[in-house]
Formats: sequence, C-alpha cells, structure tokens
Amino acid sequence: METADNTTSETVIEESTIYTREEFRTIDVGAIMRDGHPDISDGDRLIVDRVTARRAELGRPLTVMDVGSGSGVLAAMIADRLPDCRVIANDVARNPLEQARDRLADRPHAEVFGSPFEQWQEPLDVMISWGSHHHLPHNHLAHARELLGAEGLLILGDEFCPEYCTPEDAARLKSAEVIELGGGYLLASDEEIAAYRKDGSIPEWSRALEDRRRKTLWNWYKFVIDYAIERDNWMVAIAEMQITKDDVVTAFEEEHKLSPLIVEHELAVNGFRQRAKHVIGDREPALQSFFVYEFSVDSEAARPAPGRGRA
Repeated sequence: METADNTTSETVIEESTIYTREEFRTIDVGAIMRDGHPDISDGDRLIVDRVTARRAELGRPLTVMDVGSGSGVLAAMIADRLPDCRVIANDVARNPLEQARDRLADRPHAEVFGSPFEQWQEPLDVMISWGSHHHLPHNHLAHARELLGAEGLLILGDEFCPEYCTPEDAARLKSAEVIELGGGYLLASDEEIAAYRKDGSIPEWSRALEDRRRKTLWNWYKFVIDYAIERDNWMVAIAEMQITKDDVVTAFEEEHKLSPLIVEHELAVNGFRQRAKHVIGDREPALQSFFVYEFSVDSEAARPAPGRGRA
C-alpha cells in the first residue's frame, strides 16, 4: 500500500481485500454495506451535514476529497448537497474506481482521482476519511497535514474496534510522543520501535493489548454478521466473515482496526487538534464502533517526523 507506483499499489490492495474475491467482482460493496451493515448510512448523513456546515462557516465553495472513497456513494451525496463545491473521490482499487466514475459522471464538479492519496498535491479544504483510516498507511497523515493547512478540516469517521484500552494503557498513550505499528503490534516509544526494528522484539504490554483487540473485534464482528443475516443480506455477511479473518490476523495491517482512544492519540502525535467527536449508534460500549471526528491542523504542535506510522 505504501508504494508510489499506482499500478503496484492497486495490485497490492486488490490482492489483500474482498474486492479480489470472485463473488464480489461485480458487486458495489459500498452500496450493499449501506443496506446490510449498522451505522454506515447514519454516518453518511452526519458527514454530509458537517461538510455543509463547513461550507457555510467559510462562506465559499470548498475543495473536498474523500480518501478511500470506494464506489463514491458519499462523494455523490456531498456533490448533490453542495453542487458548487469540487468533490474528489479517491481510491486505487479497480472495481470501486470504475463504479465511482459511473456514479459521479453526471455531476459536473465531481471527479475521481485513481492514484494513491500521497500523489495528490493540490490544497484541500476538507479531507474525509470514512471507513478508510484502518486501511491506509498511517504515515498518510503527514501529507494530509500539508494539504489542509491552517483552515483545512479533516473529517475522520471509521468502524473502530470498540474500546479495549485499560486506564493503564490510556496513561501510557497520553505520554507517548510516537505511535506506530510493528508487525501489527502497537509501539508507543522510540525505544520500543528501535527494539522491534533491531530484532523483532514486542513489549509484553503490546502483546496483551493485541490480545484484547482481537477478542473485542470478535464480539463486534459477530454482532455485525448477525445484523446482516437478520436483514437477509448474505453478501454483507459473507464479506464481513472475510474481513473478520483479515482483521484478527495481527500482522495483516491492511485491515487493522484500532480503538478510538488509540486513534485520537495517533492524530495528536501527528499534529492534529480534535475539534469534535460524534458517536454513531446508541449501544453498550462493547458494541460501540462508529465515531466521526473533526480535526484541524495544530499549528503549535511539533512537526511530525516524515514516514512515521509503520515500524
């Protein structure tokens, strides 16, 4: 996923996700997920409302990019609500790209960017990452910070792993100046990162954290699959079974959901300031997965080192 070459990046992603499976080659995954998966449609509506509010706040048309846009469902909704804004749907997987081009073809100010996000060089007023953060190389945040500048807004919504951090984990993260993944394990200091790079050492706290992540995810995915089956949406159920397998494999970082607390600290150490946090759904904490955040660039934060995110 971190290669600069567009063709290579597409190949890696398509070999790593459900899009390559035969039963999904002609399926609009973005559309079926909004029918058979909890909370996604509610998140769509909230994000469109937040972009609309930003348009009103700045009093001018916006340039908006949906990074990891899939088949362009959300991009189309924004283009319809705000026809004077430039809306860019960004993805690199072949099937969703073709579906996004078809969906946005009759919207004059909407377009598709089919190369890795890191290759986009124009300024953005709003960057949306909706269900994409846990797929992206986490060092994309440094590029996002450059593109957004002082007035830019990052809207980050995702299907997180429901919270699994203990108070002790929270204290450790609060003091962390770096957050990286090494082989799928969370590392929260330069010393831990150096040890991992030297000989693959993983701290015991990181192993315990990953064990809790996998158990918490298993409980969440069972709920999601049952939700789809209750609505006779077997394609979503089948997709979620594959995604479950990918996500509980620790080293498979292309599908690696983290807890909200971890991502909040990850954004902080990468120079972003949290403006708002919205909860999607109303469930017990063990089944609370969807959140939508609004971040701005923290001009007073130290400039993050380039390339951080994966050890």
